[in-house]
Amino acid sequence: MFEYLKNISELLAHWATVITLIVLICSVCLASKHLKELKTQRHWQNFNEMNVRYAELLGKIPEKIKLGSCSIESDDLEIKIWIRQYFDLYSEEYWLNEKKLLPEEMWKGRIRPGVVLNLKEYPILEHGYIYWKNKGAFNHPKNFHNVVDEDIQNANEQGKTQYHCAN
Repeated sequence: MFEYLKNISELLAHWATVITLIVLICSVCLASKHLKELKTQRHWQNFNEMNVRYAELLGKIPEKIKLGSCSIESDDLEIKIWIRQYFDLYSEEYWLNEKKLLPEEMWKGRIRPGVVLNLKEYPILEHGYIYWKNKGAFNHPKNFHNVVDEDIQNANEQGKTQYHCAN
């Protein structure tokens, strides 16, 4: 009888180990899935937060930029500051994208094309970017200059709008 109980105990211990291992594997799989979902949610949250900031910034676009009656060479501090804020925000989005913290499809399908559209619509953005770049701005993140230069090239290839800022 004692031998029988010993064999059953060993068998139960064996099955308890197998069941524990199965539960552990399932838990790891569920945790991994949950972390992936949290990461995706965070990417979209980052994108949405940047969208809100862009909407606020574009809502405050100086009237002179809208009308195309401005020049970066003027002493209009409002225009210079607004353009600096625009590209600072874009550099933050670029950094988030480089760190894989934004949905890739939004970076490629919405953010960059949106910048190209704005560069076409508001030519002063290109002049303002160059103004601030020459003053040493936008050096972080690395390669941000290359991205904006490529966007400017794309905007120029697609053609600017009918009006241009006075020089």
